[in-house]
Amino acid sequence: MPRTPEQNQQLRADSHRRLLAAARRTFVRLGFDRATIRDIAGEAGVAQGLLYNYFRSKDDLLREVFLEGTRDVAAAFVAGAAGGTPAERLERMIRRSLEIVRERRDFWQLSYMLRHHPRTVEVLGDVLPTWTTGVRGSLETLLREIGHDDAAGLALVLFAAIDGVAQHYVLDPDEYPLEAVADCLVRSFGRPPAEPALPHAPAGPRTMAARPGPRTRARRGGSHDPQP
Repeated sequence: MPRTPEQNQQLRADSHRRLLAAARRTFVRLGFDRATIRDIAGEAGVAQGLLYNYFRSKDDLLREVFLEGTRDVAAAFVAGAAGGTPAERLERMIRRSLEIVRERRDFWQLSYMLRHHPRTVEVLGDVLPTWTTGVRGSLETLLREIGHDDAAGLALVLFAAIDGVAQHYVLDPDEYPLEAVADCLVRSFGRPPAEPALPHAPAGPRTMAARPGPRTRARRGGSHDPQP
């Protein structure tokens, strides 16, 4: 019995995901420069010709692998932005972003490799700066709604913190305390800024108590002589 158009579409989507996963693992294992289309096809268990039915080149595969990862982060931010107070939404965003790092550790390993490689930065083009600008904008919006005056500056700091946490976790996933660090980020950025303490009224000049004058002793005739 021939497959329906819907079944063909689902089959193609499954093959697309399988090839991307194979490319991601191969790039992490061999590096982008050393990896070949043959390596990726072998990792996926398909013929090279089938791979070219989905992707035009290794560069095309790399861009798609990276775009897939950025879509995961974007989905986490959309989920975090749904309902609740700004502080609750920011907390969900932080926690879900770090959960994705755990779920897709191979992508984040690859991501850190790519950022420091001039050739791959060239291949990615505007994908990386567009993604980082979008993430910073989402964080800035929530921080401003929470009540932080310097929302733009804090968004840069929070984004750098999340990125750094992800990198440290990728380097040592068995020992790095991901949940505890997520708690710390939520406490540090998810609360409204504290009200500034009211300044104390300046103390006035100290008044000196009047010193008693010299004691006097009575003289005859009603006058008084000072006593030493």
